This record gives sequence, structure tokens and C-alpha cells, in this order.
Amino acid sequence: MQVLISDLAQQETELVKPDQSYPVWSPHNATEAANTLLEVLKAAKSQDHV
Repeated sequence: MQVLISDLAQQETELVKPDQSYPVWSPHNATEAANTLLEVLKAAKSQDHV
């Protein structure tokens, strides 16, 4: 088991390389996603009242 954990940890550290930049998603200014979620919630609410 320890060998498997060690191998997995080694593979994960190879995914992120030093001195590199990586994009990070943020919900800040995600208006399209917010509008989609609002429409889904409205649809779900209208189905509850049927």
C-alpha cells in the first residue's frame, strides 16, 4: 500500500512544475454562469408549482 501511495504522490507532483503559471477559475464576473443558474432555478420552481 505504501508503494502505491508513494507512486501516486510522485505522479501528482509531476503535474505542477515550478516557475510555471497556471490559470485559476474564479466565479468573479461569471455573469453568464449566474444567469444560467438563475434560469435553471426558475424552471425548477415553476415545475414545483405545477
